[in-house]
Amino acid sequence: MSEIPIHIRHCILYEFQLGNNAITAARNICAALGEGAVADRTCGDWFKRFREGDISLEDRPKSGRPLESDIERLKVLIEDNPRLTTRELSAILGCNQSTMDRHLHEMGKVNKLDTWVPHQLTSNNIQQIVTGDEKWVLYVNHTRKHQWINSEDLPEPEPKNDLHPKKLMLSI
Repeated sequence: MSEIPIHIRHCILYEFQLGNNAITAARNICAALGEGAVADRTCGDWFKRFREGDISLEDRPKSGRPLESDIERLKVLIEDNPRLTTRELSAILGCNQSTMDRHLHEMGKVNKLDTWVPHQLTSNNIQQIVTGDEKWVLYVNHTRKHQWINSEDLPEPEPKNDLHPKKLMLSI
């Protein structure tokens, strides 16, 4: 834990032992350490804890799930089956789907679409594949639809293309 919160907690305990209330303590601490050093609510929470008899200045244990074990388990699940969805992973690990998505991104994982092939290709199949494509390319291609104009102006209309534009077949 940083030294500053511990120092502020010592100041809160001192104010509590002097018999001040939480708001007065917060104002005194802010006057000494600077505006915004501690909130009234924070002093109130610590005063409540001190009144219960707990004068330790350490944080109480948090009630969340252990993060490291979830990440390790997530890595194992992804290695076993990389096709699991975030919904399935969140159901298995018992946490939120957006948390699962965040953990996957922190691990450097991205969701990519598979390419479908009807069967496993051998090296002979791959050598026999002929790749090529044909595409009509227009000579005149003025089809920009976005215009940078002032917010109060209307965009200029774009006339419709000719019915039979000049074009060329590009074959690869």
